[in-house]
Amino acid sequence: MATSRLSTDPAGAPAGISAMAGRSGRAAVSALQTAVAVVFALGIWEALVRVYGVPIWLLPKPTDFLARLYTDAALIAYHAATTSWTILLGFLLGVLVAVPLALAIVSFGALERGLYPVVVFLNIMPKTVVGPIFVVWFGIGPLVSVFLVFLMCFFPVMVDAMSGFRAVDRRLFFITRSMGATPWQEFRYLRLPAAMGPIYAGMKIGIVKAIEGVIIAEFIASEAGLGYLIMRASGFMDLTLLFAALVATALVALLFNAVLTASERLLVPWARHLQD
Repeated sequence: MATSRLSTDPAGAPAGISAMAGRSGRAAVSALQTAVAVVFALGIWEALVRVYGVPIWLLPKPTDFLARLYTDAALIAYHAATTSWTILLGFLLGVLVAVPLALAIVSFGALERGLYPVVVFLNIMPKTVVGPIFVVWFGIGPLVSVFLVFLMCFFPVMVDAMSGFRAVDRRLFFITRSMGATPWQEFRYLRLPAAMGPIYAGMKIGIVKAIEGVIIAEFIASEAGLGYLIMRASGFMDLTLLFAALVATALVALLFNAVLTASERLLVPWARHLQD
């Protein structure tokens, strides 16, 4: 009589389902712990401001600026959408340039000796200095923000992609070439899968830098976006709107990070299994 090969845990459930349930449970517990910590911190903030009678123009209560997320929802949503679109364009541009360039630098030693120091020099330049230069070149507008986001996220993605491409055991190339694999097949089935984990690590750092970059750019030269809204609220001493815009910025960052995490689980499933 044939027997099932599907492995089960001690409770009789399939191992794959048990693993998925375990990961979902851990994610739910982590989200609940985060929510409790945030609510606790906001509660302490609210209580201290009320007890000491801090004026709203100096430090608003969480209930004050969280209410602005509702009363000014249309205004905040417009600027958040503008910022999100700028982040998306600059980040995608950074990834699309950084990954091929990382592969080229790893593949050709002359590029690493000649080009890599130039890239490092461009990365260490203060972005608050680069921003005004872009304003002179391109004027006030979204193009400045896109280029600044590109510069902020490009370097971490490239460095981690280089580490990933270098992680492949060189002996594997002798095996694939002996089997008649083409350079494209080596890249598709060997280099890229090995590098996907480090690439995503660089992208997670890059998205944080991208959000930092877009806010700096919108401070310098913009007529829309959350950075612009923060500057305008600061100019009018409207601290409730300022803090509401900061919360919206944090929500945008969490959204982009969640999308990256979800895409990593979809495109790099072996990394999740290694972690488990």
